[in-house]
Amino acid sequence: MLEEFEEEAAEAGIQSLALGALDNSFLVSGSGIQVVKNFSHGVHGKGVSVKFSDHHSSYSTPKKALLMKAETNMLLMSPASTGKPHATGLHQLDIETGKVVTEWKFEKDGTDITMRDITNDNKGAQMDPSGSTFLGLDDNRLCQWDMRDRRGMVQNMTSTMESPVLNWTQGHQFSRGTNFQCFATTGDGSVAVGSLDGKIRLYSKTSMRMAKTAFPGLGSPITHVDVTFDGKWILGTTDTYLVLICTIFKDKDGKEKTGFSGRMGNRIAAPRLLKLTPLDSHLAGSNNKFRGGQFSWVTENGKQERHLVATVGKFSVIWDFQQVKKSKHECYQNQEGLKSCYCYKVVLKDESIVDSRFMHEKFAMSDSPEAPLVVATPMKVSSFSMSNRH
Repeated sequence: MLEEFEEEAAEAGIQSLALGALDNSFLVSGSGIQVVKNFSHGVHGKGVSVKFSDHHSSYSTPKKALLMKAETNMLLMSPASTGKPHATGLHQLDIETGKVVTEWKFEKDGTDITMRDITNDNKGAQMDPSGSTFLGLDDNRLCQWDMRDRRGMVQNMTSTMESPVLNWTQGHQFSRGTNFQCFATTGDGSVAVGSLDGKIRLYSKTSMRMAKTAFPGLGSPITHVDVTFDGKWILGTTDTYLVLICTIFKDKDGKEKTGFSGRMGNRIAAPRLLKLTPLDSHLAGSNNKFRGGQFSWVTENGKQERHLVATVGKFSVIWDFQQVKKSKHECYQNQEGLKSCYCYKVVLKDESIVDSRFMHEKFAMSDSPEAPLVVATPMKVSSFSMSNRH
């Protein structure tokens, strides 16, 4: 049973959540950032509101918000043109002052380039106070950007109109055809990249040029991807199902590895599919595409993710990760071919949900080993305990 703790009215037009592991989480809307306090039983209070219009009149709604530098800074990336996901640069917001401190430009070898997604170097990188690098993804690019200039100094907003340029520290521009869509990192900085053709490629931390392993995909575009802290499981989101993939295999010497550190070849296990029942698919509403499937959030070795969550229309759908990864799970018993799991819990809201994700594991409560689930609609944000009490 899901126990709802509190529902807080928020500034209208919430677009996404940026959850913190420290004091605050953040609601990103078209007009600004709302800072809300983190407590063990969810996100609470109105907090501070940072208006984009105060700083930059031409600012458009961010597609991506990324916390950095012990969650005192946020990188905001907006599409360069309406209807296309690609951005030519990003804004760096100092959360403590509420000011945009730098407007960065993406550039390589003197040429402007675009990015469609950004993410932290690893699962816990946003808590690092000295972090200056992050990863970028475009249709045929995977790279790391550095906010320090080549003389080792941190760049600040200059008095000229020229935006400072991010430094491309490593990466690769692939020949056409990779059609990257989304990516995520493990605890050690390995990278999983989802593509338009349904493939998920795994790159080790040391090489962005050649994938160690490529899961062939089932044909549906991967719109979002997540990976466990230890890199042993990957969750890909498609419009109609989630695909759960185990990356563990044994090499020729019998040593256990993941597909990030070794080539799996033909030792790839069949994925599990997570789906809605036909009735729930109908009840979820007209915009019933899966979005944003992800694991609950851990940032330490030895800690286990406990749930998966995805958004479908008015539903937040939660699966028990410990159940669905077992090959003997009851859902799979009488199925042939690819196995599908339909046992889940649902949080139903009155309007379409824009984002749902678990808070950091440190906010778990005494009566539940799982941290609260935070669910945002355009008008409000709610938090739920994953309590097993009936």
